[in-house]
Amino acid sequence: MTQRHQLDLLDNAIDSLNEALTKYQQAKAGDVKAYKFCVLHLSHFLELVLKHYVTLAHPLLIYKNPFAKDFNDESLTIGLQEAINFLRNEGKDLSEQFLKDITWLKKLRNHIEHYKFDMEVADVEATIGRLVHAFVEFDQAHANMELDDLIDSGQYHLFLELANNYDMNLKKAENEVDDACRVNHDDPDFNVYHCDQCDHDTMIPDGDSETGYRCTFCGSEESGYMEVRCGLCDMPWNMWQMKYLDWTDNEDWMYVCPRCLGDPNYVKDD
Repeated sequence: MTQRHQLDLLDNAIDSLNEALTKYQQAKAGDVKAYKFCVLHLSHFLELVLKHYVTLAHPLLIYKNPFAKDFNDESLTIGLQEAINFLRNEGKDLSEQFLKDITWLKKLRNHIEHYKFDMEVADVEATIGRLVHAFVEFDQAHANMELDDLIDSGQYHLFLELANNYDMNLKKAENEVDDACRVNHDDPDFNVYHCDQCDHDTMIPDGDSETGYRCTFCGSEESGYMEVRCGLCDMPWNMWQMKYLDWTDNEDWMYVCPRCLGDPNYVKDD
């Protein structure tokens, strides 16, 4: 007798999450190649679970054409981006960092499936932690599924650990920033900047950094919010506002501010 194994949308999503957690455990135990399968399963989980949230509004919204005369196994369903668009249009809070991490994970998954597998283990671990944390926050705010009943009992502790480690590491990074602010409260050149990489205000001066700054949370050394001086007028501007130009066409590279470039948004008529 032929056996059939059927999973609905949510069951299918949770099954992929359990597989992702299993592969994560294997990778942490020394089988680094298991990260590849962790990425594949976690990416699949996120896509399906976001579609599941869409169906909570109405089951037919899973289909690209919910007004079709009838539906069958060949009917086209919405994709990840369409699910994200629907949830945002419905007023659900999906942070920019969460969406950025999903895009990064999806890109890595596509490379694994169609091209090659090339990753930094630290980046994968950090992103997986952020995604699990963001998913838990989103679920608590909008659906509040009984995750402890859905996730395999043997994996639930790891799931919570991934979510909680993010909070613990962030708190540690924020405390480091607070300590640095107290020590340097009289220093006019001491600044705290927003980190583009992890989306936290945890970028502080660091003498060992090539840029002079380092994020206490993710270790990034660059931020568009860092102030640099214009090579022409010597005024400080946020890096994202500047253009890095070869001003003399003789390898004379410098940051030039929008005012010196005549940007009408910054230059007023006399």
